[in-house]
Amino acid sequence: MSNNSNNHKKSLKDLNMMNSFMWAEATEDPENAKIISEIIIRRVLGIEVHNVTIDAEKQYHSLIPGGRGIRLDLQVTEKEGGNTVRVYDIEPNNYKESDIGRRSRYHQSISDAKNLGSRKYFKYLPDYFSIWILPYDPFNDDRMIYTVKNSVVENPKIVYNDGVTKVYLYTKGTKGGNDNLRALLNFMENSSEENAVDSDLCKIQGILDVIRNNEEVGERYMTWEDVIEYEKRDSYEDGRKSGLEQGLEQGLEQGINALVSACREFGKSNDEIVAILMEKFSLTEDEATNKVTNN
Repeated sequence: MSNNSNNHKKSLKDLNMMNSFMWAEATEDPENAKIISEIIIRRVLGIEVHNVTIDAEKQYHSLIPGGRGIRLDLQVTEKEGGNTVRVYDIEPNNYKESDIGRRSRYHQSISDAKNLGSRKYFKYLPDYFSIWILPYDPFNDDRMIYTVKNSVVENPKIVYNDGVTKVYLYTKGTKGGNDNLRALLNFMENSSEENAVDSDLCKIQGILDVIRNNEEVGERYMTWEDVIEYEKRDSYEDGRKSGLEQGLEQGLEQGINALVSACREFGKSNDEIVAILMEKFSLTEDEATNKVTNN
């Protein structure tokens, strides 16, 4: 890991749609979130959504006391006749997740339990779609899209419809997909005017232009990045001065604890803090979760 701040610090105008700060800003406004989610769902799943409710950074608490909750970057709930019929979770994920399949499974389980309620028949459980947008290949087959559904092992031709579809998108994948999906994934990672090659992407580019030209957003971003970088750099400096491996570990621990405290002052949820620690300190999810839980 490097402590060179010049390697990580980007200006607001350089942030792409995969960046957690830019994604949060772009989807904070419900109308913007609706535009972005409808474009992604249509290009990924081929579904036109109607009568939807949008929740950015949706948080679900655990079903048991002391259990782990979840935070969803963007959840789209679609209703027909007053009933929720489909739920879409859209998750851009910049850091590499070693157990992304199990994480997706946990997200689904919490979402299902919350959306079914306690007095409904299972037929009312809505269809569930998760869309993970990743800058790395989760299955090492160079595909831009991996669609996962449950099936009967002995005879895959049997239709096993549990209503669950999980899609993993690899922004640099070359196999499968189509031109519209390829353009979307390229724009997600390279969010610039020259890559807004059609009307849909121009709409998203327009949202980004407003954000990038907003002085308040720029100040908020710089403050947030300065806090993160200061705590990270300070932890390495403490370790370097000691000249000992133990000192480095102690300095790193102090930096992590300080960053957790700073995140809480900024109102970040535990899941958000876990994601930040994974990205900024190259921790595994279990390591980051332990740091947050014990701090």
